[in-house]
Amino acid sequence: MIGQLLDRRYRIEKKLGSNGLGQTYLAVDTHRPGEPKCIVKQLLLPRNQGKSIEIIELILKKKVEFLERLGKHNQIPQLLAFFQENKEFYLVEEFITGHSLVDEIGHGIPMPEDQLCKLLQEILEILIFVHGHGIVHRQVTAENLIRRSSDGKLVLINFGLVQDKDINTQLLKTYRESSENDSENIDSQLVLEFGQSQSTSSDIYGLGLIAIQALTGLQGKDLIQISDHQNPQNPILAWHDQVKARPQVVSMLDKMVHSNPEERYQSAPEVLAALKKLKVPPSKLQPGSIPVPPPPPPVAQLKGVARVAPRPIDLTQPENLAISSKMSGSKVRSLKMMMAVGLLIFICGWAGWLYKKNYTNQRIAELKSIAQERAASGDRQAAIQQFTQAISLKPTAESYYQRANAQLDLGNYQAAVEDYTAALAKDPNYVAAYFNRGLAYLKLNQFKAAVDDYTKAIENNSQDADAYYQRGLAYHRLKNYPAAIADYTQVIQLNPEDATAFTNRGLSYSAADNKQSAIADYTQAIRLNPNDAQAYYSRGRARFFLADYQGAMEDYTEALRITPDDADIYVNRCGAYLNLAQYDRAIADCTQAIQLNAEYPEAYSNRCLAYTNLQKYPEAINDCTQAIALEPNGAKAYTNRGMARAAANDFQGAIDDYTQAIRLAPNDAVAYGNRGTVYYDLNQYPEALLDYTQAIRLKEDYDLAYYKRGLIRVQLKDTAGAIADFQTAGKLCLDRGRTGCYHDAQYQINLLQQNKP
Repeated sequence: MIGQLLDRRYRIEKKLGSNGLGQTYLAVDTHRPGEPKCIVKQLLLPRNQGKSIEIIELILKKKVEFLERLGKHNQIPQLLAFFQENKEFYLVEEFITGHSLVDEIGHGIPMPEDQLCKLLQEILEILIFVHGHGIVHRQVTAENLIRRSSDGKLVLINFGLVQDKDINTQLLKTYRESSENDSENIDSQLVLEFGQSQSTSSDIYGLGLIAIQALTGLQGKDLIQISDHQNPQNPILAWHDQVKARPQVVSMLDKMVHSNPEERYQSAPEVLAALKKLKVPPSKLQPGSIPVPPPPPPVAQLKGVARVAPRPIDLTQPENLAISSKMSGSKVRSLKMMMAVGLLIFICGWAGWLYKKNYTNQRIAELKSIAQERAASGDRQAAIQQFTQAISLKPTAESYYQRANAQLDLGNYQAAVEDYTAALAKDPNYVAAYFNRGLAYLKLNQFKAAVDDYTKAIENNSQDADAYYQRGLAYHRLKNYPAAIADYTQVIQLNPEDATAFTNRGLSYSAADNKQSAIADYTQAIRLNPNDAQAYYSRGRARFFLADYQGAMEDYTEALRITPDDADIYVNRCGAYLNLAQYDRAIADCTQAIQLNAEYPEAYSNRCLAYTNLQKYPEAINDCTQAIALEPNGAKAYTNRGMARAAANDFQGAIDDYTQAIRLAPNDAVAYGNRGTVYYDLNQYPEALLDYTQAIRLKEDYDLAYYKRGLIRVQLKDTAGAIADFQTAGKLCLDRGRTGCYHDAQYQINLLQQNKP
């Protein structure tokens, strides 16, 4: 799931949690500027749904309407989207940047009453809005309250889909009916969630626990222990001895967390009314300050009288075992005073440590929030600076990962790799870090390392189509085409409508010389996406290779309809027109490519060939010379200029060009064949024979080389050898459907046989 693109928009980055009803992920919205974060919830429905799937969908959509109305409140996340993909339902919610209330309470530091009342009032006002829409949250905890960085307000998160009583009743009925023949289809937790009471008192109970934790400073686990060890005969939680608070406050909180729901406050407005009746004196502490015990009163000292240092006490002497009876009253007071001062120093140090820890956590949360805002606005460099500060305070996997993402967006691929590696050192199971480090490795052309990272991601989630896709890219660059084809096939099995996967598998098939399979994949990609220029272009190249020049030209034309400013496509269509003997059109296409890219050597070289066929030799030679100037090591331009020079009767110039082409490309059969033709025209038959023989050795199906060598053998009086060459040439021409050259070969054979002695 990590790295997967849902609804072709939301890219999953991290799993946040799960329960019997679904899974929650952190994602980014790739369609919005800066790719802001969002929350994606995957809803897990029973496997054997049958006809009930339509009913479930209607009920869910009804529930979504409730959530959309709730999202209009400033302190409730906005619902961004609801969609179905591969028979799974997904919710997308606004991501709230900030820190949870857990960071503010339960760290051994009691919250003053006035601050507690402000906290309660803010949360109660949210609950009044929620309950007013007929919704019960049922998970009101400190973890689900986020202090928003932008304005410091609390936001209530993690609204599920099963808190509305009427809808839940229908949904539970539907679930039971859909699985009446398969009792294992309904998870026990699912039934529990649907069947629980929807009383608003459950939210009030949760808020009461938050208030007690804040007032006492107890950690969550300690509060749970108190709740677990509650005396069944006493419905009141045993927390009173943990705090000094006024009876009115204690009484109100006791009623909020009463074990009997009927004895609790029955509505949020009722609690708010009770809260307002309390007259809470304002705290002398500033918000966020750490309360410490008051210092002891100053010790009185007589003016001009020096304080005497206490003598060391020898505990081995009997008289020193009864200090209270032997020491004077002033010494006893002095010892007590020293003990008090020592205790004060210890308490201050302990409080300072707690303050520093709390401050550090808050500072880290603040830095991360600022960094995320900078990244969302496009200022990646500023985001990196903020994440760097957060890492200096506390190096966490999340901070390294976020900084790596910013580095990746800036193109700092090596720095991104280092940060992803640091994140994985902190958390080896951070799957998103493997995926994104693989992206950085691809950019660095470290394809083997990319394969290793995507393999790790796939080991964690065998259904991760994006990981297979990226690994396929890496395998292709490693020229491991069978492995690339296997990965793209896996992507297609997971998502049969992924046109890009078909296109890329076609490229791997083509690289593996399986042009027919490549064409089939390109065709399927075009069916799925008729505006896929890459698919048309790639199919055109495959057809060109198979000598289907008309089909290639048509595909290039479609590609240009979609991307009319692509110089590569113009050059390739120019090549198709050359083979179709449409030289004027070839010149027009290559000229257009040169206008788009004045330094395109292939465009000049192909136009050179077109001019040669139109017998415009000076223009041809000029174009090929320009191609050579742009690419001095390009053998093709030398070959083409050699053809133009030979046609212009500059035979020595042609031989020089072909010889240079052979030096640059020793396995170029065409260059040998062309030089052999010049030698033949110059009546230098031994040299021509050697060149044609080498051309045939390099290209066994070179029909023209066989035909030309046959002509040379006729001149050398090697009739048997000539007939054998003409027969081979004729067969090769016939196999390719080239009837003209076949008839030429047959004519030469008949002529030789008629003239046999």
